[in-house]
Amino acid sequence: MAKPDDLADELRRLALSLPETYEDEPWGHPVFKVADNKMFASMSVATDCVQLTVKLTAEEREIAQLLPYVSEARWVGRYGWITAEVTDDESLDAALEWVRESYWLKCPTDQLRLAAGLPPLT
Repeated sequence: MAKPDDLADELRRLALSLPETYEDEPWGHPVFKVADNKMFASMSVATDCVQLTVKLTAEEREIAQLLPYVSEARWVGRYGWITAEVTDDESLDAALEWVRESYWLKCPTDQLRLAAGLPPLT
């Protein structure tokens, strides 16, 4: 079993490698944001896992929630957010993909256009 601190380091490394991202801690645990204060991921390190909360599309949420380590996020679940308990390589791989997806759902339109090879609107 992987150590929660190591899993959190992997998640943090990916989140902060994405364009215009930064880490904040408004509620006493790491929150990853893009551009002007748009949260795309939140994590909390426990003794046995990392709890990662991200926003997914309806289709991705439906599939993710079939996994035993995924549940609807408290407080924000009705807005499309899930929480995953990351404990091993399998759950880490899924979590890393979900961090990427959540980022693209929350990043500014100009960032999406640049990634697609289109010029920004502004």
